[in-house]
Amino acid sequence: MNEDELRRMSKEELAELSRSLANVTADLPSLSSGDERRRRFVVVTTIATLGLIPWVILLAVTLPKHYIVGHWTLTWVGFDIGLLAALGLTAYLAWRRRQAVIVVAFIASVLLTCDAWFDVTTSSGTADVVIAVASAVLVELPLAALLFAVAYQLLGLAVSRSPVGEDLTGAPKGLFKVRLFGVPDRARNHR
Repeated sequence: MNEDELRRMSKEELAELSRSLANVTADLPSLSSGDERRRRFVVVTTIATLGLIPWVILLAVTLPKHYIVGHWTLTWVGFDIGLLAALGLTAYLAWRRRQAVIVVAFIASVLLTCDAWFDVTTSSGTADVVIAVASAVLVELPLAALLFAVAYQLLGLAVSRSPVGEDLTGAPKGLFKVRLFGVPDRARNHR
């Protein structure tokens, strides 16, 4: 079937074709090609999430107010190299119009937000605080918001064009309602 034949199909025929393709591809190997692997992933991430709660409380209570840091330069230069790589890769993938830009833009957005947070919270002295806050408010956080918004919009567009991105009427679903691709829906009552 070529593109011209697809363009001649009605909306209902296209929706039926999408559902058929989704059923065919549901049996292909995927990240979660077994409920057991998916369950283990959910258990591990849940344990990590719950385990982090007492750790954060312990740190909040026990960390010293002031601390002499070893490898300060290596820490910040290494972090900024990671941020540079994420931003550069985002620009390259956007220029090449590649789907991977979605993931990398989300990563760059998170790194920029972390950078703003750590710059502000680790700065000392009035001048350093003013520069850190200005940099966060004028550069880092707006760029992080832009990257997040673009990645979210592109992800929504990609999902809406997939067979699982529509309900039975052909209307697009919200991103938080779309099932994982390649994961069989064995328990519809566990939404």
